[in-house]
Amino acid sequence: MKWLKRNIISDFLKALSSEEKQEKSATLNIQLFSKEISVKFHVDNLVDIINGARKNNKVLELPSPQAETSTPEIIDAQASVVNENAQETMGAIIQNAEVIDQEKARQEAEVKEKARQEAEAKKARQEAEAKEKARQEAEAKKARQEAAAKEKAKQEAAAKEKARQEAAAKEKARQEAAAKEKARQEAEAKKARQEAAAKEKARQEAAAKEKAKQEAAAKEKARQEAAAKEKARQEAAAKEKARQEAAAKEKARQEAAAKEKAKQEAAAKEKAKQEAAAKEKARQEAAAKEKAKQEAVAKEKARQEAAAKEKARQEAAAKEKAKQEALKEAKDQQIVLVNTKEQTKLSPTEPIASTNQNFCVIAGKEYCIKIMAVYESLAKNSDNFNLWVCCTDAITHKFLNEKNLKNMHLIRVEEIENDQLRAVKQERMINEYCWTLKSFLIEYILKNNDIEQVLYCDGDIYFFSNPASIFNEWGSASIFLTPQRDLDWVEQKYGKYQAGIIGFRKDEIGLSAVQWWKERCIEWCGVVESNGRFGDQKYLDQLPIMYDNVRISSNLGVNAAPWNIIYNNDFNVSLQGDKVFINNDPLVAYHFSCITIYDSDKYDLWSMHQLNIQKEIMNYIYVPYLDLLENLIKNYQNSYPGIIKATLSTKDFIQAKTKYQSTKLKKRMIQYNNYLLLTSIFSKEYLVKGLAMYHSLSRQIDNFHIWICTMDSETHDVLSNLNLKNVTLIPVETFENPQLKEIKQQRTLQEYCWTIKATLLEHLLSTHADIDHLFYCDSDLYFFSNPLSVIDDFGRYSVYLCRQRGTDTLEHFHGQYQAGFIGFKNERNSRKILNWWKKKCLEECSEVYNDERKSWGDQLYLDRIPEIFDNIKVNQNPGINAAPWNLILNNTDQEVTMREKNVYIDNNPLIFFHFGSLLILNENEFDLWKLEKVDISSATLTYIYNPYLTKVKELLSSLSNNAQFFANLPSGYIAKNPYSIVSL
Repeated sequence: MKWLKRNIISDFLKALSSEEKQEKSATLNIQLFSKEISVKFHVDNLVDIINGARKNNKVLELPSPQAETSTPEIIDAQASVVNENAQETMGAIIQNAEVIDQEKARQEAEVKEKARQEAEAKKARQEAEAKEKARQEAEAKKARQEAAAKEKAKQEAAAKEKARQEAAAKEKARQEAAAKEKARQEAEAKKARQEAAAKEKARQEAAAKEKAKQEAAAKEKARQEAAAKEKARQEAAAKEKARQEAAAKEKARQEAAAKEKAKQEAAAKEKAKQEAAAKEKARQEAAAKEKAKQEAVAKEKARQEAAAKEKARQEAAAKEKAKQEALKEAKDQQIVLVNTKEQTKLSPTEPIASTNQNFCVIAGKEYCIKIMAVYESLAKNSDNFNLWVCCTDAITHKFLNEKNLKNMHLIRVEEIENDQLRAVKQERMINEYCWTLKSFLIEYILKNNDIEQVLYCDGDIYFFSNPASIFNEWGSASIFLTPQRDLDWVEQKYGKYQAGIIGFRKDEIGLSAVQWWKERCIEWCGVVESNGRFGDQKYLDQLPIMYDNVRISSNLGVNAAPWNIIYNNDFNVSLQGDKVFINNDPLVAYHFSCITIYDSDKYDLWSMHQLNIQKEIMNYIYVPYLDLLENLIKNYQNSYPGIIKATLSTKDFIQAKTKYQSTKLKKRMIQYNNYLLLTSIFSKEYLVKGLAMYHSLSRQIDNFHIWICTMDSETHDVLSNLNLKNVTLIPVETFENPQLKEIKQQRTLQEYCWTIKATLLEHLLSTHADIDHLFYCDSDLYFFSNPLSVIDDFGRYSVYLCRQRGTDTLEHFHGQYQAGFIGFKNERNSRKILNWWKKKCLEECSEVYNDERKSWGDQLYLDRIPEIFDNIKVNQNPGINAAPWNLILNNTDQEVTMREKNVYIDNNPLIFFHFGSLLILNENEFDLWKLEKVDISSATLTYIYNPYLTKVKELLSSLSNNAQFFANLPSGYIAKNPYSIVSL
């Protein structure tokens, strides 16, 4: 090892004493392990010698110390080597010392001279060296920094590359793992599909064999349940597509609703603007009119008097002309008695009764029966009154004139019409013209009779008590108005006050107001709202603004109507003695607006839309009026067939929105606010289940009726003997036609019952015009609580559907909606949908799923109804039509509980449960779900199945446990979910 280094010299020189430095002579003692070598030398020579030795690569080589492992022999050998080297080195030192001594004298002489120069040079050199050293150090430092920076960047790049590679390796590993997992799942899914297909194939083959067996045997199985439900997922994409289409449809509906809302809001803003403009215009017109009136009074009184005389002359001439024209028309129309051909004798002028109860109406031949009802209600409730009737046609005048009724005064419309009226008569519809005519009639009666006031009434008003209360409230006011009491937006659009009852006094204000109203109605009187105007009615909003001495009625019993007591308000309608009260006000006059008469016993009570009329209003108000109309029609249908023909609507009664037919069933239905109408199909195998359904329903409510279609004589005989309340039996033969009879021979009993379901519904709706809705329910339903909420839920929809809420597989093969409970309205759209369903069922209705037609039984067709048709209600309530397929097979953690003797599914009361695929094995034993083994919770068994099975057992006992009412099963049948109730 070479360990003699340059710094030994530096360390040695530092260790010299001052004396040794001065003499430049020193002794070097080298301790080498246990040996010591002493060498005396000149200091300068030592430096040169060592430097020279380095230059000649002659260095003192000493071994590394190994004190702990060296032996004495090794140490002696090493010392010998050192001594030999030392002797050689010392010889060189001595030789060099002699040369140095010879030159010493010369050098010392030169040194002194040179010292000064060297000092300066040394100083300059040192400075330059210092600068160079600093530069080099700076460059070295910079180079080191750059190298370090490069090294760091290299290391960072390497680290990033390493991290990237590691991440890539992890991602690759993850993808490989995902690919393996996907392959595994696909393999499992494929296996599941193959297994499902195999099960489906086996099921279809079994069903086909069973069907062949049933067709061969005349008395084979009476009722077959649905084939085995499949669990495997097949063609899930089809269901997803249907959901997406439904979502798209819903989105479109919402967008349309949003657009409609925006349109209505814009219309409301425009309406408000128009109303403000109309008010301003009315104010300006009133001001202009007042100004003109004052100017006329001040400057042209004489001219006005002359004009008045001329006007009187012209009116007299017009009356005479109208009279001549009326006589001519009567002659032209040959108003004669049919049998005698003699001219009808006009009744003598009826003297005007001295009373303040003066009324007037406008009537055409289609209103004659209603006018008779108005008259009879006045005659019944008032001792002294006058009723003027403006007859718009000769037939009406002839009919009423022949009645020769006391206190009824007839006016031919020609007596009132002037050139203005005749002109607008050609342009306006009949109702618009009658509205226009109203103010002219009021003015005519006031000016041509010795009376103080007159109250105009629409022809569909009926008086329930003495109208004296109207005139008492009116008092001495010039104008009498009745408020609509309708919704704000309705009053803003159609007016605050009702033009169906309005009164004017024969004073300056009253006549001025009638004149102003006449002028407005001549200008415009349309049935479609326009620029803040509607008919003759919207103008009335200005009367309390323009005129003083206006009385606005506060009596709820005056001009009561559908819009202010059936909806919009919560008034209490009651019967006290023989008088009807609205809150604390006796009912005086009711406005039977929008009633359409189809026959003496058929009416549309509100032709605008379906209206639910409370039982009190129906029985205390509508029924007395309808009974009177029915009697009047029957009384005059032979003697005045033309009048009756004009009275009755020529439209199909199915178009009626709020149907009323005077039947025994309808009379019972209107005793309740809601009345549930059902139909079902019973066969021998389902008789006991059907009776359980009936008893569960009758235990919950009394306001229902059910039509039961009996499939065999045994079932019909049992039910006939039971004489069940609220039940009508319909033997299937009642509505079977040749097509159905042929189908009956080709299909199983189960399939045939499904096939006739739509036909049964259509038959009942067609033959019972008195019903507005009808629900079909399977016979194996059971009601746990009051089901009337389904009627409110149905509302104004055409069809009522219940979601299956089953598994994806079940809904794919058997449909999203349940055919076991479905409702239809007795209206055109609903009947169109029902007819479509009927045709589909007649074409095919099989227990075997048809993939090509996408059909199964009658049920899978229902999936298309919301896609094809509008106005469909889809119920989502878990308590309605709960069933094994949505509570047991597809239980999404739903909890069945009992609270205060009511069963709940989560927080929803259980309305009814569908015990599908349950078999009655005997009086004590059942198969709860015949298709496969399932887990049924103890709560579901305790609160749902046990009450039902207990009732079934009770009914079986009452039927002597007759085996014909048990399930028709092959020998050796093994129940999938056996259950015994011997201990219950």
